[in-house]
Amino acid sequence: MELPTTLTLGLILLLQAGCGLFDQSDIESFTLTPISAVEVALEIRADAGDNIRVERDGKEICAFRMSRKDTVIYDSGLTPATSYIWKVTNESSRRDRSKERQATTYSTTSSDFTWQTFSFGEHSSSVLYGVSIIDENNIWAVGEIYMNDSTGQADSKIYNAIHFNGVEWVLKRIEGNFRGNRIIPPLEGIHAFSESNIWAAGSLPVRGDGENWEIIDLRTIVDESLSLWKVWEKDTSEVYFGGKSGSMAYFNGQTWQKIETGTELDIEDIHGNAEQGVVAVASKLFETLDNAIFRIKEDKTAEEVNTEGIPEPISGIWFDETGVTYIVGSGMFKKPGLEAPVSWQDFHLPITNNYMDAIDANGLSDIVVSGNSGEILHFNGAGWTNFQNGLAGTLYDIDIHQGLVVAVGYDGGKAFITMGVRE
Repeated sequence: MELPTTLTLGLILLLQAGCGLFDQSDIESFTLTPISAVEVALEIRADAGDNIRVERDGKEICAFRMSRKDTVIYDSGLTPATSYIWKVTNESSRRDRSKERQATTYSTTSSDFTWQTFSFGEHSSSVLYGVSIIDENNIWAVGEIYMNDSTGQADSKIYNAIHFNGVEWVLKRIEGNFRGNRIIPPLEGIHAFSESNIWAAGSLPVRGDGENWEIIDLRTIVDESLSLWKVWEKDTSEVYFGGKSGSMAYFNGQTWQKIETGTELDIEDIHGNAEQGVVAVASKLFETLDNAIFRIKEDKTAEEVNTEGIPEPISGIWFDETGVTYIVGSGMFKKPGLEAPVSWQDFHLPITNNYMDAIDANGLSDIVVSGNSGEILHFNGAGWTNFQNGLAGTLYDIDIHQGLVVAVGYDGGKAFITMGVRE
């Protein structure tokens, strides 16, 4: 299996010295941010009304007047793995006021996947909501799978998880003690950090090592209103949960804390990294068109982020270490950073007309998205490939690990798993 090299072929920024002291007509700042292997974002800060000229490798690519203090322009159609020099000049200055930046664009990855599809469930309506890959021999998915017993009759005990051991998928019942009773909780989210460190969520958090499980009754020890279904873990001392009506909770490895979001929208996804922190997206699917994005600050309070340009519900978020952010839902949206002074850019057409539920990535040149009609999308840094495996239902979650992709959902009353291996 050939592994993608995206993570080691990142954008190289070479910042050069400024040109003397600033006057009132100057370029206060100019930054370059990679969007893909064929596109960069240039964020320019100067005075409103100043005339700006942008060149790439000595050729003008645009000229405009600043309408406000900050602006972002996109330069696309670039060649992957190629070095360029951008020069931004403030022509309103009486002196030569220009800044240069050099960058090498990302390499692309391969979209050549071989796909397998698996279905589970013998009665009622089976479905899988969440999936997490540890490695190619250790994958967990959670949801509801209804099977018949040995006599062929409907079994009253459902399976709430399924595990791939490298050879086959094995149905599992994750169960634990809850207020004096042994229960099999409904599960909707999972994050398997390692073989012995697995978190799941289904109303309440569940922690386990693959064999032994503990249900954490946060409604007793933290807040009775919490209802959680999503989980993201940075490490054993930093775990975040989100769920119904703005419910969020944080675990530092020893104690629990409620995160106040101030919203009645449902937390649909959580993502984070060491450089950019933790961010959650919220909507009220099938009820309103409202949405929200929350950055979780160091004091574990939630700060709402601008969603200008995203008019309808959203379900998934992913961003890299530089801050480039992708959001999916009623459309697919991107931005060079959460705080960048530009509206979210909707780019889903003509890539897809479907609602997309989940997104994950190895890097900016290796992104996967899943959603309605069993659709899986892959971005290799230069273009999108659409994969459909004959499903009419929805793939609610997707995970990518090196050259392995797994998406889970339902179709026709059965739980479905679609697994792709890169050639």
